[in-house]
Formats: sequence, structure tokens, C-alpha cells
Amino acid sequence: MVLVACAQMCSTDSVAHNLAMSVKLAREAAAAGAKALFLPEASDYIVNDAHEGYLRAQPLKTHTYTLGLQAVAKELGIFINAGIHERPSPGEPNPEEPGSERVYNTHVCIGPDGAVRSVYRKLHLFDIQLKDAAQEIPGEKPPRTGEHRKIIPGTVIVDPVDMGAIGRVGLEICYDIRFPEQHIILRRKGADTIAIPSAFTVPTGRAHWRTLVRSVAINYQVYVIAAAQAGAHSPLRSSWGEALIFDPWGVELGRLPSIDETADPTQPMPPQFLLVDVDLARVGSVREQIPLAIQKREDVYGVVGANTPTRHSVVFPTTEPQQLSTWQRMWRGVWSLLGYGSIQLPSSSYTECK
Repeated sequence: MVLVACAQMCSTDSVAHNLAMSVKLAREAAAAGAKALFLPEASDYIVNDAHEGYLRAQPLKTHTYTLGLQAVAKELGIFINAGIHERPSPGEPNPEEPGSERVYNTHVCIGPDGAVRSVYRKLHLFDIQLKDAAQEIPGEKPPRTGEHRKIIPGTVIVDPVDMGAIGRVGLEICYDIRFPEQHIILRRKGADTIAIPSAFTVPTGRAHWRTLVRSVAINYQVYVIAAAQAGAHSPLRSSWGEALIFDPWGVELGRLPSIDETADPTQPMPPQFLLVDVDLARVGSVREQIPLAIQKREDVYGVVGANTPTRHSVVFPTTEPQQLSTWQRMWRGVWSLLGYGSIQLPSSSYTECK
């Protein structure tokens, strides 16, 4: 088992302030024994104006906030995951027209050596139209607003990143949580955990957040670590909060307060974190008891993301039949009846079926 910290904070328009807040969380989490800290979406800044946001964003190699996290991760010897805003790097293909001020909404994973281990750019942009009867104009649709005005959509589901004792962690961001295809592919590619940093709105957070987070854990048999923005960033914008961690059975392991639980919802909520033990044996146990991966009817509905590179293996260890548990013997028999044959794996314990 390994101890991880899942944080919530209320980012402002000041990158320096947000970095100081994040570094303090990292130091406190490491002092409490955490080997990883998960920070929310948009930890570097939150502003209402797209132009102001563009001015604060930087390419990853010179990204002030990320460089600060890299330094403290190396100092403390911990992993740090965080959501940031990122301008396209010089020299990389840029999908934007000249003069565009859109940036990427990015999830970075920083290793204990201070190096960036993985970078994921948000695929699904938060473009919605919530109906508000009090503001509706008869015969007119309310204007559509959302991330498309300021965010470049990503194009790649990155492979789960190896975070040592924490296992293989799939990277998502906030609104991605509503798209099961992405979870399916990350699970197929070997994710033990899915990390979903968020800045959920208050109405959608109140209605859906906890249910969505728990459903990902249950349906894909993974730990879900969901750091969160929390409280009022400005008079024009607030975030739901309620950072959560669920295990692969859907058991809630930790929860922080939502904005509904704060004394004054017009103010930022304090930075804080919860601590939870992640046990990879729990992942194996749940998947062994409910072997979804070998029960899929791919002959009927195909494979989601079939062109996504992945490894193929099964869930049984390389041990003699008499050494297997009752569940393992039963499912080995099921595999044989289904015509899959006997497969030996180079693992002494558990290998994910992908």
C-alpha cells in the first residue's frame, strides 16, 4: 500500500499565489507521509477573461507554475499531478490560426526526480447550455458558452503513466468524466487508477459529481482520484469542490467538503487535502471477483478504440492449478470452455486483462 494525497483549493488569477498555495500543500502532504499529491484542474490560474488567461499561459518548458512544482517534487521526492494551462510549444505543430489566443487545458504528472513523466491535453471541452427558466427569452436560445472559446482540444489519449507503487495512472480532466470511451481505453491500456482533476460548476457538481466519480470506479474497476477546485474564485465564478477518492469496488475512501457545506459560498474555500492508502492488490481482487474484461462481447459490439496500441494479457498468475484460488480455477475453466485455451503469464501475482 502507498499513501496518496488528494487536494482541493481555490485558484485565483495570480500564478504566484497559486504556486505558493500548491507548494504548501505538497510540503504538508509529504510531511504526513504521502508519496503523491493530486492537485485540481487549472491549478495555475482561473480567470474569467480569455485574453487574460492567454497572457498567463506559457509553453511547458518555461511554465512558471509547473517548474515550481517540479522543484518541490524533486526536493520532497514525491509525485505531483496537476491541471495547468499550456501554450503550444515552439516548434510543435500548432492547430490554431495565427493570432489565436486559445491554449491547452493540460494534466501533467511530475515524478519524484522532478521530471515531467506524462502530459495529457483535455479531449472533451465543457460546452453546455444549462436552462435557467428565470433568464429564458421566449423564442430565443440562450447563448452557448464554454471552453471552446479559450481551449484547444487535445487529440491523444496518453498511455497510463507508471507511478511506481501507486501503479499505472490514467490521466483525464474534469468534463472527460462524462465520456465512457476514454475510460474504456485507459482501462484496456492498463490503468489501475484514473486521476480526474476538476473545476466542476456548482449546478453540475451538486447534481452529478459524486455519482459520476463513483460510477467510473465501479464500471472500470479502478481507483479514482478526483482533486477539485473549491469555492468562489471571483464574483463571477465558483467551483463545487468535494474532492473524492473511490476504490475499485466503489467504496468512498475520502471526501472533502463541497461549496454547499461552507459558511460563506461567496468566498474561496481553504486549501486542504485528504490522505488515502492505495492498494494495488485491491484492484486485482475486485477484477478477479467480477471479471468484466473477459466477459466483454467484443464479437457483438467490437472494441472501443481498437486502433489504440495496447498489450493483451489475462488475469491469471503463472502458478499450477492446485495453487490457484477457487475463483481463479473457476475462471480458468470458463476461459477454456470459451475456447481461449490455457495461457501462462510472466507474473507471479496479477496481470490486468487489457
